Amino acid sequence: MTASASRQAPPWREPDASRRWAASTALALVLEGAALAALAWFLSRPAPPPPPQPIEITLSRPKPTPKVVAPKPPPPKPKPPPPKPKPQPRPRPHPIVHPRPRPLPPPPQPRIQPPPAPLPSAQPAMPVAPPPPPPPPPRTPPPKPDTAALRLSFEALLREAIQDAVHYPESARLMRVEGRALVSFSFLDGQVSQVRIARSSGVPALDQAALQAVRKAPYPPAPAALSGRAMSFVIWVRFHLSP
Repeated sequence: MTASASRQAPPWREPDASRRWAASTALALVLEGAALAALAWFLSRPAPPPPPQPIEITLSRPKPTPKVVAPKPPPPKPKPPPPKPKPQPRPRPHPIVHPRPRPLPPPPQPRIQPPPAPLPSAQPAMPVAPPPPPPPPPRTPPPKPDTAALRLSFEALLREAIQDAVHYPESARLMRVEGRALVSFSFLDGQVSQVRIARSSGVPALDQAALQAVRKAPYPPAPAALSGRAMSFVIWVRFHLSP
């Protein structure tokens, strides 16, 4: 026996099922990729142009030719009437101009001689009385004083006089108490009456000191326009300790 004959051929085996499944899966993937590529190519190409629209053709009958009518000859123009002869103007008569009479010169006026001056007499002339003096101009009354302004200025003087007459209570000074009281009173020619507290300071000692200052203050004389006139005033009396 030869060496080739001595070698025996390998037995035939059936292919493995796993290999067949792998081959079929690869083939399916290749076919799916080809289908996707074909679909992408189909979608990416431009759309074909729309078909041309049909042209509508309408056939109409030919219009009949219009009849030609010969124009009528124009009527003969009437002959114009003969021109009327223009009336000739009548000659105007020339006016007769009469010469104007010349005015006569005025008659000469006689000269009037002035009367002769009187001769001076030997007797002395009587003295002529001087004219009376003109009447004096009427006196204008003096302007009325402004009582409102005078009252305000006089009230300021009263306030200063009352404030100068204030006597600070010793008890309030020791306790360092300060305040103010509103005092109302009537004034007539330097005399006060009806003195009362219109608004209290809250401290009885300060109220009593304010009443005493109003009653004992040396008041200035009232202006002439306010003299003899009773006036009512309401004045603040202040109590302030100097530092």
